[in-house]
Amino acid sequence: MNTLLRIDSSLRTEQSYSRTLGDYFIQQWKIKNPDGIIKERDVTRQLIPHITQQTVNAFFSENPDTESIHLSDELINELYQCDEILITCPMYNYGIPSSLKAYFDSVIRTKKTFTGNISLKGLLENKKAYIISSMGGMSPGTHNPLENHLTLLFNHMGITDICYFPLNGTVVDEISNAEKIALQQSEILKHLN
Repeated sequence: MNTLLRIDSSLRTEQSYSRTLGDYFIQQWKIKNPDGIIKERDVTRQLIPHITQQTVNAFFSENPDTESIHLSDELINELYQCDEILITCPMYNYGIPSSLKAYFDSVIRTKKTFTGNISLKGLLENKKAYIISSMGGMSPGTHNPLENHLTLLFNHMGITDICYFPLNGTVVDEISNAEKIALQQSEILKHLN
């Protein structure tokens, strides 16, 4: 039985391109995995605080203050318990939302999700990730900085099997948004079947 962890990061709870395509992904994933488990984390509704010096000290301590890393441990545990991860992510000011950055700052931890100092080894192997991204002003087919950033973060933790479903140019009229969504829906079907 597969477990999917869905992580949403759009500030929009309605009329969000990334969430809408994420909903479609979930519908299709349920068809393929009728007994599967879906866990959800919305980093805009369940805010994850930015890490502090106290948190970083606890990350590296032999006897950490467990209160300051409790949430980090919970988030990492979610990652270990899932087989697949779906990230829905809009681009804000040419990057991922700060709430999603705070999430990754909390889960990328030495001896928990990676080991080594010079030669790094990710510990979350044998997991598959899906990235649904949306960008307003970038035309379809252009370089996607969100994919690069999220790929580096996933790879650091050992996740290298990644599928991308970009919705580029949601404010550009070259192709209608309905056509862009339909194109990515067909890509999702290809990857899930």
